[in-house]
Amino acid sequence: MLDKLFESFGGDVVNSIAEKAGIPVDQAKAVLPVAQESIQEGLMKEVTGGNVSGILSMFNSGSGMANNPIFGGIKQMFMSNMMSKLGLPSGVATMISGFGLENIMGKLSGILGDGGEVTESGLMDKLGLGGGLGDMAKNIVGDKLKDITGGLF
Repeated sequence: MLDKLFESFGGDVVNSIAEKAGIPVDQAKAVLPVAQESIQEGLMKEVTGGNVSGILSMFNSGSGMANNPIFGGIKQMFMSNMMSKLGLPSGVATMISGFGLENIMGKLSGILGDGGEVTESGLMDKLGLGGGLGDMAKNIVGDKLKDITGGLF
């Protein structure tokens, strides 16, 4: 689901990143999958930890989103991933992780809230976190059963 949302605004974000960071458009395009991965990982960590209210607070905080600790964690992960996966220098990764992530999360917030407040059901439905969490739980249970039964089932 997150990939479909990224497709809807990706061109705008790529152009903004290329312009503000002074990097080629092709390199800016490579940033989007890393951003998507970082956001999804950060949100799933919060959902599995039971902090859906924290995610809602982040998305509904408007211009204060950058001060949210969940946003900060995702930003740090995004910056680190850009350096390790794309080989971007620290200064460029730091710059992109700041304005790029704020841009992306602002667009996500607008889509998730349909112009209003982001709700738990809207968040789970539009980001597909409910299904992702269910699949994750099934995998964990399946792995535990394999461990317990020695793979007999």
